[in-house]
Amino acid sequence: MTSQKYVDWNNLKNIPFFLCQVVEDEENQEIVLYYFGKRVLHDYDHVGHYLRSAIVLFRQIRKRTADWVNLENLWTLRNCIRENYNHGIGVDALIYGEDFDGENLDTLTPLTKKRFEFMVKRIKELDEFATI
Repeated sequence: MTSQKYVDWNNLKNIPFFLCQVVEDEENQEIVLYYFGKRVLHDYDHVGHYLRSAIVLFRQIRKRTADWVNLENLWTLRNCIRENYNHGIGVDALIYGEDFDGENLDTLTPLTKKRFEFMVKRIKELDEFATI
């Protein structure tokens, strides 16, 4: 398992998602994000689908070059997905959109900054111990 000590957590807000390369290892157990060839973030996919789901949602955003579409918010979204899944918070429709059928990515509602901020706020309201 790879340590995350290399991650500059305070700088993630300055790294735009659209400039990152997403790479999976051969066993599909680890997802790594590179920014101009430098490894900046990773997560273990074999323990949960959280980062994979967050990446899928970020790729659906219509204005991917917006300043809020950065690695800090990607990680926050990953944590929102994790909290919702692990604690049964019940905000699937808020995360994925009301039309998402659970499989077809075409049914995802593209994430907006307003919905993202409301989702974070709502999860914190519903779970005071949420780590987001």
